[in-house]
Amino acid sequence: MKSVVTLGTFDGVHKGHQAILKKLVRTAQKENLKSIVLVFEKPVKQVSGILTTINEKIKYFLPFDIDDVFVLPVNKKITSITAEKFLEDFLIKELNASHLVVGYDCTFGKDRKGNIEWLKKNIKKYGIKLTVVKPVKINNKIVSSSLIREELEKNNIKEVNKMLGGSFGIEGTHITGDRIGRTLGFPTVNIKTDKNKLLPRGVFSCSVIDKNYTLYKGVLNIGTRPSVKLKKHNLSVEVHLINFSGTWRSKQLTVLINKFIRPEQKFNNLEELKKAIASDIKKA
Repeated sequence: MKSVVTLGTFDGVHKGHQAILKKLVRTAQKENLKSIVLVFEKPVKQVSGILTTINEKIKYFLPFDIDDVFVLPVNKKITSITAEKFLEDFLIKELNASHLVVGYDCTFGKDRKGNIEWLKKNIKKYGIKLTVVKPVKINNKIVSSSLIREELEKNNIKEVNKMLGGSFGIEGTHITGDRIGRTLGFPTVNIKTDKNKLLPRGVFSCSVIDKNYTLYKGVLNIGTRPSVKLKKHNLSVEVHLINFSGTWRSKQLTVLINKFIRPEQKFNNLEELKKAIASDIKKA
């Protein structure tokens, strides 16, 4: 069966990406084609951190009802393939593409040669159609993964979530912490995240989803816990669940960051820290 294909990194699966995915599915329905996303596992160029892991991306693709998703690793073998060979071997031979739906800034192949102008010149001989999706703008700024990274590093969660069309998500694994929060009267769920994931720093209101898709309100802290005297001060990700009692059972969980409350601070004593946490919970 012939297919309509889009390709890219889709880091964040933001509103610009969503416009491409919607156009992909509409085109597939209109032309009776299979809809395919060819996604790179991570950004090809060096970035400060990824917005979405490959597992997160695939979950974000689900609501669009895409027929197939193919994941390409980012390694020398892939990045050294010429645009011509990429088009012939992947898009035509493997995916049987008769229509490409791509973003305005799409590039692929060695030295990023396979851009929009290159595609316009080189796909005609194969009888492949091309649809280029225009950028999505918010406040006169083009929504992009790089802009989202900039805003995330500034803790501008409101702007980040506008561009994502939803709350910034962190998937992780529940791990045993130092149990400091429990001694303060505010037990936390400690989370191990992907080492390449870009995380904001500070205290945030959040929602937590467990393996059964139950939603909990919480206060998220991402930082080095400067007020707690420990030998190690690695970056920690921990959530206090509001109005939750008992033992947290879900090994896998997702945290959705809703709002920035305050930067992480160093307090003079644990009583000051307890008052600050109580205030954070009230604000959340």
